[in-house]
Amino acid sequence: MKKRVAAHTKKKARPPRRKKADVQPSEAEARMQAILNTAVDGIIVIDEKGRIESYNPAAERIFGHPAKDVIGQNVSLLMPAPHRSKHNQYIRKYIRTGKARIIGIGREVMGLRADGTPIPIDLAVSEIRIGDRRTFTGIIRDITERKRLEKAIVDASEMERKQIGQDLHDTVSQHLAGLTMIARVLQQKIGRIADERVLDLAQEATRIADLADTALKQVKNISHGLYPVELERNGLGTALEQLANQQDALFQISCVYTSKYRLPSLDRTVSVHLYRIAQEAVSNAIKHASPRRIEIALECKDAGLELTVRDDGKGMPRNAKSSSGLGLAIMKYRANMIGTELGLDSAPGRGTTITCVVPLIKSN
Repeated sequence: MKKRVAAHTKKKARPPRRKKADVQPSEAEARMQAILNTAVDGIIVIDEKGRIESYNPAAERIFGHPAKDVIGQNVSLLMPAPHRSKHNQYIRKYIRTGKARIIGIGREVMGLRADGTPIPIDLAVSEIRIGDRRTFTGIIRDITERKRLEKAIVDASEMERKQIGQDLHDTVSQHLAGLTMIARVLQQKIGRIADERVLDLAQEATRIADLADTALKQVKNISHGLYPVELERNGLGTALEQLANQQDALFQISCVYTSKYRLPSLDRTVSVHLYRIAQEAVSNAIKHASPRRIEIALECKDAGLELTVRDDGKGMPRNAKSSSGLGLAIMKYRANMIGTELGLDSAPGRGTTITCVVPLIKSN
């Protein structure tokens, strides 16, 4: 019987298996760097002191600074005044109190390009903690083109309002004024007829004249509301004073305008938006707050020109500030259109104060 010869095959030695932990960091880093380099939005990472640790190519395109010039620098160099000087204070306050001003909240803000040009950006900031170390990541999108289109739409809307206001003032008002005059003359003619049978006709003529006169006043108020002529003729201060006087007369409440300073000439767009903010704030107060007094004020301060509209009405419920009320949203939008923010201070029973501060921009 033949012996079965066992075939011994020498197994080829396998290379030692690399642990996942050995390859994971380098792969993860390469993947992350690829994401940063190809992202459409700017991505900036800063430490607790505001120093830039990471700055991707999209951020280079948005701000015009090459990465080598900003890494290690304070992120405030990408911000215009007054936020530039206050940024470190914002971070320290957040670290100390946990009260976020912008962290965890997406919002529109102004950035500053390397050539000194301010640019509108969408900014979303998130906090990252790894052990005891804390960093902040900002995702930035240049919205210059969007703001340009929005401005074009708003300007077109203002032109349309102006045209309608002028048409009401120049045509409908003139017709109503003529109708009032004709009714008054008819009333006088009927009154001279010594016949009791036409007394009713005289009363009808009086009613027609009174109604036409009331309609004329309402049309004038509407046309002024659509586009305040005083804004172009004599500036923002005069237009706001006229707005206050109108509300005082129409609604029988004390509405006053004050300005302690001689106001500079303003860019037309800024003037229109500030006027509309004041107009909306006054209208909201009258409709919803039942105030006895409304104050409109313009003051020149270090930060710029401050518009304040204050009422002594019933104030807003505490959850109303974050609601999507159309009037408040419109005011915030208009403030944002001129590169600033809307301030709101209100509580039940103590009225509402609306503020808006804009840098002083001289008209061309």
